[in-house]
Amino acid sequence: MVLAMVVAGCRTPGLGKPSGAPSAKRSVAAPADWERRAEAHAAFAAGLVRGMNGDSEGLLRYFERVTENDLSNHELVADVARRLLQQGKMDRALKLLDRVSARSDTPGELHALHGVALTQAGRPADALKAYLRAAERPPVIVAVYQAVVRILAEDRRTSEALPLLARARNSFAAEPGSLLEIVDLYRVIGVADPKLQPQTQAAALEVLAQVRVLKPEDPGISLRLADRYVQFGQADQSEAVLRELQERAPRNPAALSRLAELYLRSGRIPEASRQLEALRKIDPANPVTYYFLGVVALQEKEFERARNHFERAILLNPTLEPAQTDLAVALLSLQRPEDAVSVLDRARKEVPPSFRLEYLSGVARSQLKRFDLALEAYSAAEKLGATNQPPLTDHRFYFQVGALLERKGDESKSIEYLEKSLELKPDFDEALNHLGYMWAEKGKNLPRARAMIEQALQAEPENPAYMDSMGWVLYRLGRYPEALEWLTKARQRLTEPDATVLDHLGDAAAASGRWDLARDAWAASLKVESSASIAKKLADAPPAPVSPNSPRK
Repeated sequence: MVLAMVVAGCRTPGLGKPSGAPSAKRSVAAPADWERRAEAHAAFAAGLVRGMNGDSEGLLRYFERVTENDLSNHELVADVARRLLQQGKMDRALKLLDRVSARSDTPGELHALHGVALTQAGRPADALKAYLRAAERPPVIVAVYQAVVRILAEDRRTSEALPLLARARNSFAAEPGSLLEIVDLYRVIGVADPKLQPQTQAAALEVLAQVRVLKPEDPGISLRLADRYVQFGQADQSEAVLRELQERAPRNPAALSRLAELYLRSGRIPEASRQLEALRKIDPANPVTYYFLGVVALQEKEFERARNHFERAILLNPTLEPAQTDLAVALLSLQRPEDAVSVLDRARKEVPPSFRLEYLSGVARSQLKRFDLALEAYSAAEKLGATNQPPLTDHRFYFQVGALLERKGDESKSIEYLEKSLELKPDFDEALNHLGYMWAEKGKNLPRARAMIEQALQAEPENPAYMDSMGWVLYRLGRYPEALEWLTKARQRLTEPDATVLDHLGDAAAASGRWDLARDAWAASLKVESSASIAKKLADAPPAPVSPNSPRK
């Protein structure tokens, strides 16, 4: 590769033949110019010999001498500057690039290289000037605009990037791949300065439309175009691009998989299934196909079918992390937490640590009542999730940890996590009900507990667990008739008997003087789950009155 670059340099003016050789169209060079060029030729030849003998340092030393006498060979100057930068010889590289950048005939590529060197030297302001000079001289490359936008974004001068990107759109108007890079730069500006997001999004969508008009033949460009539309929330445009690609290349597996993913995100399950089945016929060894088929099965609550697809995907590619974690989800849905733990423990040997892997480990171990191990997994998940932007530790995560801590008996820590959950989503009904019920159980913060449970019931008015919580907080507040009404409704809404709801109903009935109902509820609770305290309440309850018409013994 090095020799190929050197040979290419030989063919450039100033080294391939004496640049001062007389001709009918060229004036004769001055003697001093001849001497410098002759010395440059001699140094180049000496460097070439050393390079052929494996002496890279000698090659660089002599080539550097060439540039001291002749800067007209821009390709060689660029090669020498790159070698100096790669070897960490920053001062020498900058000295060379400073000299060549001062010339009027220097191409944009060398100004861009000057910008790279100045950036590495920690001189972003000077680097910006070099990149801007590069943008004004051909040949201009997209990387120049990428560097300029990065510096302006870091310096919070985002508005200055917009006219430059408008110029870039004109420069690369016929190059769809470069235009897509410009779309990415609009996104960078929008993220760096949210006030500019409407403007940058509108401009980016104009560029995407410009790419569509060009009708790129390269399938890779079409796929990138479809992806960019998704990033800007234009799923319908993405689908149209993918459909056009599918018409041109019906057996393109990337188009099929992108369409399937698009349909999955929008809940169009039958259409996603059709794309995936077509993809399976075209590429039966593609693990991603089986992964997406598993996702479809999960959404359809066909958990056994989902398990089969995920296992097939893992067999084809054990490092496919989403298949590993979604297999655990399918197993948890099948009430097989032990198997889910085994899958996740094996996955740790195949895939990098991830928030989801540790989070699901916590869920599975919590179901197995291995609370200490579950808490360790949740703690690992919290650390991994906090590094993501935005953080992956959402309201559901904090709710799960809070519920686990409550089961472990750590009330204060449990409340801390449940309140974190509600900070992130104040109307999250599961956390509202859980914390409200906890306080009702402890007889604490009863007015606030009632308000929280009322809010949970607004979200799910027919939820028997929430009805039970409301009945219990009213019982704790001494409002027994109202409590009895709510607990009766909770019993009626249950799909199967619940020992706690029946116990609460018995307590509220007893407090209201409804001993017949109290005895019935406690007896029903004991049939579901044995309890010494409930058995004692039933034994201590007043006996049922004897009917006058009952037979005497």
